[in-house]
Amino acid sequence: MQLVLTFIYIAVIGAVLFCMAALLFRGDGSAGSWTYFTCQGTVVLWCASQILQMMAKTRGELTAAFLIGNVGICFVGSTWFYFTMLYSGRKLKGFVKVFPAAVSTFFYLSVLTNELHHLYYRDFSVEHDVIHGPLFFANVTFTYFFALTGAVILYVKMGSKHPLARKLVVASVLVPVALNALYLMRLVPSSFDITPLGFAISVFLVMMATFKYRFMNLKKELAITNEKLLLEQERNRIAQQVHDTAGHTLTMIQSYMKLAEISAGKENFDEVKGYLTEARQLTGQGIKELRESINMLREEAEYELLTQGVMQLANQMKEIPVEVTVRGEDGKQYSHLSKTVYDTVRESMTNTLKYAEASKMDVVIRFQKNTVELMIADDGKGCENIQDNNGLRGIRERVQKAGGTVSFISSPGEGFLTRVKLPI
Repeated sequence: MQLVLTFIYIAVIGAVLFCMAALLFRGDGSAGSWTYFTCQGTVVLWCASQILQMMAKTRGELTAAFLIGNVGICFVGSTWFYFTMLYSGRKLKGFVKVFPAAVSTFFYLSVLTNELHHLYYRDFSVEHDVIHGPLFFANVTFTYFFALTGAVILYVKMGSKHPLARKLVVASVLVPVALNALYLMRLVPSSFDITPLGFAISVFLVMMATFKYRFMNLKKELAITNEKLLLEQERNRIAQQVHDTAGHTLTMIQSYMKLAEISAGKENFDEVKGYLTEARQLTGQGIKELRESINMLREEAEYELLTQGVMQLANQMKEIPVEVTVRGEDGKQYSHLSKTVYDTVRESMTNTLKYAEASKMDVVIRFQKNTVELMIADDGKGCENIQDNNGLRGIRERVQKAGGTVSFISSPGEGFLTRVKLPI
């Protein structure tokens, strides 16, 4: 029986290594591919430990076999989880990046120190079966959690485009998990761990999914994901640009019409003509910008000096006075921020005219060695709760994209204040 089991485990190791070599040849050398190979490497160690356990004649040899095997037992779940995260294009950061590796490392350290506490293995010897401790079953629980969570991630990622490939990949996880559960519950007549046999089936299923449905073509999958992300970002950028341009243009035209109406009531027709001329010019400019945005031909123009665009906006505002205060000296080293500042001031002016019922606005630009600070304030009615509408959300996104920070401050009767800090 021992000879048969040894042959089976050697066959499993050979099958896994062959599949790893085939996938390495077929793979794309990405981080996801190497993470998958690492996961399969833990399976090889797990299988090898079964052979070493059968060959062990002393407690020391058995201990060495368990130490080797537990590299696979402790790390197979976390490496699989990391692979599925990379395959699905999800970024590993913070808690998600650290937790699986930390859990696997903790349980393996508990194996190394088992003689001090006997919480992982209560007892094991060459003569009788292993008695598992609470930490072993805790490790099994976390391994199942990582394995099944990874399976769900892949199932969602693969979608319904290749339903059979999706089933093959999910089955490649469920088969070894099911066999391991049967072994631990003593539902199969074997004193040796049959889980590695499940991994042999798992690798075969993954190979089928890979070669028939390009499951492991991670670079292609990542390229498709990135392309979709770029298209979504460009679509959002154009939508934001259309919102800002149309909103500002229409609000300013409304302001000019209101002033023209007042001047007409006073029979000051020269002023009426002047407001209508400026409204017509602003309409032409707005139409041009909208056309360029919709056709995705608009280049992100930058003013040579940051204050040029701000002054242009202030001069266009006729309904209420806008006072621009510049502290420090403007220069070409700040010009790359001109678009961000221009759009921020423009959107703030639009919001002030639409919602604030203000009588004046103040714009303060402070040039410093490493930063540009921008403050925009009105004396309007303010608000109790600030809602991140399209305009404020657009300001926040633009500032954050430039590496800066923004805050909005308001209270009833106290106006509205926007603070922006941009690094150069």
